[in-house]
Amino acid sequence: MKKVIVTILCVLIVLIVAVVGLFGAMGYYSYVGIPGKAEAPAVAEDGSIVIMSANIRRQEKFVNFNKMDMGTHRWWKRAQYYLENIKTVAPDILGAQEVQAGQYEFLTSHLEGYGSVVCYRDKKGSRSESCPIFYNEARFELLDSGTFWLSDTPDVMSTYEESSEHRIATFVKLKDKSTGITIAVYNTHPDWGSVEARIKQLSVIAARAKESDADKTIVLGDLNSDRTLPGGNEGLAPIESFLKDSKTFPGMTDYGATFNGYDMDPDGPMGLDYIFLPEETTVLEVGKVDKIYGGVYPSDHYPIYAKVKF
Repeated sequence: MKKVIVTILCVLIVLIVAVVGLFGAMGYYSYVGIPGKAEAPAVAEDGSIVIMSANIRRQEKFVNFNKMDMGTHRWWKRAQYYLENIKTVAPDILGAQEVQAGQYEFLTSHLEGYGSVVCYRDKKGSRSESCPIFYNEARFELLDSGTFWLSDTPDVMSTYEESSEHRIATFVKLKDKSTGITIAVYNTHPDWGSVEARIKQLSVIAARAKESDADKTIVLGDLNSDRTLPGGNEGLAPIESFLKDSKTFPGMTDYGATFNGYDMDPDGPMGLDYIFLPEETTVLEVGKVDKIYGGVYPSDHYPIYAKVKF
């Protein structure tokens, strides 16, 4: 009996060592101990505001065989570089998409001087996704916030029949402490798989955003709408009826594709990410951060930003 117990203990020890070694080889411990913070910027002297949208790419399952989620595409390999992108832009307002609970926890622990609002789209626990909004607490006071579902019944967890997943938009109403201007920000990530669902979902977002009583309204996110693909322009039309694509303002240059697919996706690069602004906005700069860190992509989307004055 003692030999059996000793054998079992030895096997358990070997398994534990193997698992610990596996995690170490995959870089998990370096992820847990990622140092540094992305600090919210000081209030700009010229009154400008930097707005950023950054799809994070959901965290992969521990055991998976999807090439898009293996190797350097694993979240804990990418996390520090996603953070570096935020440092590079230093946004006053950040909308992220596909964010799961572990990723949100990472962000809240590494973003200093930011408040945030989050709601998960369904009841899948740690696998559920969200569209959180982070805002510079030194610059803004949070007046209101919420989340609605992209369906015919947006105030309850629901979906369109054409969609296989629940989809949401999260919003905040912020007061600029330096000017008193109120700003409503809507962050969303509608369907990719169903063009019909996406067109309906974007109409829901547009209707809600148009109803806002804020002085200024912003809609941003991974809208899964490339203008050259079926439904692209049709889906964006309701938003463009009262807001303007930031990269189409006078003097701005179209920065091209925002989806990179780790250069592995057969669909290829596409312009899926947007920041929509009121037409009277003064847009000082737009761009995307397309840096690749030692062969590691921070996400399968490049983050975009707009520097504006209201």
